[in-house]
Amino acid sequence: MHVYGLSQRSHGSRRYLVYVAPVAWVRSEMEVAVANATVEKTNEWVDRQEYPFKPNYLSVDGGRMHYVDEGIGSPVVFIHGSPTWSFMYRRMIRDLSMRHRCIAPDLIGFGLSEKPSGWSYSPQAQALNISHLLDSLDLQDITLVVHDFGGPIGLSYAIANPPRVRALVIMNSWLWSLSENSHARKIDHRARNPIGRIMYQANHPVNVEMPRAFADRLKFPDKVHEQYKGPFANSKERGGPHGLAKSILAAGPWYSALLAQREKLQDKQALIIWGLQDPMLGADSLARWRNILPNARVEELNNGGHFVAEECPTAVEAAAYMFVDGLSQLHASRTTVATEIR
Repeated sequence: MHVYGLSQRSHGSRRYLVYVAPVAWVRSEMEVAVANATVEKTNEWVDRQEYPFKPNYLSVDGGRMHYVDEGIGSPVVFIHGSPTWSFMYRRMIRDLSMRHRCIAPDLIGFGLSEKPSGWSYSPQAQALNISHLLDSLDLQDITLVVHDFGGPIGLSYAIANPPRVRALVIMNSWLWSLSENSHARKIDHRARNPIGRIMYQANHPVNVEMPRAFADRLKFPDKVHEQYKGPFANSKERGGPHGLAKSILAAGPWYSALLAQREKLQDKQALIIWGLQDPMLGADSLARWRNILPNARVEELNNGGHFVAEECPTAVEAAAYMFVDGLSQLHASRTTVATEIR
C-alpha cells in the first residue's frame, strides 16, 4: 500500500500544499534532509555564482524533479529543451525574480533532476510532469517561457489550462510535426541507429551538436559549456537527450494535435524571440509562428543561433523583461481602474 505525502510551502502570505508522489513509506524530515544533502554533494560541479538558486524537489513520474522557485509576484515559468536545463534561464531568473515569482524546472533526465534508466523520456511524459508541478504549486496568471522541446511541452499546459496562462514567450521552438524538417530527420536517424546510440552515450549532443547550433561559437565559452556537460557526467545519465531525440519525429501526431488547438493560445499576449541563424528552426519556422500567433510581438536576432538565451543574452533579457514587466504594469493599471469604477 502506498502512502501519499503533502508538504506545506509558503510564499509571502500564500500557503499551499505540494503533492509528493507515492512512496512505500513516509520519509522523516531527517531522511529528506540527508537525501537532499546527498544530491547537492553530487552536484558540486554547479557554478553557484552563476546559478545561486536554492534547490527544490518534487517527486514525479520518473523520479525527483528539481526546480527553481525564486521571488514573489506574478509567476513566470521557464521550460527548457534538450540538451539544456534551467541554467540556461539563470540571467532572466535573476532579473525577473526581483518583481516576479520565477519557476524553472529541470525535466526528468536533465539538469539536477533524476535520470532513471528505462524511462520514456518522451515529450508527452515530460509534459505530464510539468503539469503535475504547476498544478501542485496552484499557479495562476502564468507567463510561460519556452525553448526547443520546451515549446510543445510547456504549451501543452497552456492549451489544456487556458485560464491559468496569461502570456507566452517563445524562443526557437515548434508546435507542429517536423517530418519535413531535414535537420530533424538527421537527428531522428542518428538517435535510432547503433552508431548514433553510441554517440549519445558519448554525450555528443552537448559536446558537439550544441556548439554547432551557435551562430558564433566564441559566445559559448568553456566555463559555460562545462555547466551543460555537468548533468551528464557518465553514460548512465544521458538517457534524457537520447529519449527526446527519438521523439523528435515520433511525437509528430502529438505536436499536430496541439497545433490543431492553437486557437486556445491566440488570445494570449505573446512575445517571440528568434535566432535567425538556427540550423534547424530558421526564418521559415518563425513565419509559421507568425501565422499561429498573428498578434505576437517579434524580436528577430539576426546574429543568433538556436540557443539565443546564451548567445544573445542582453537582447533576450531586455525583450523578456520589458514584455513581462509591461504585462504586470498593464494588469495593475487595469485592476486600479476596475477598483475605481466599483
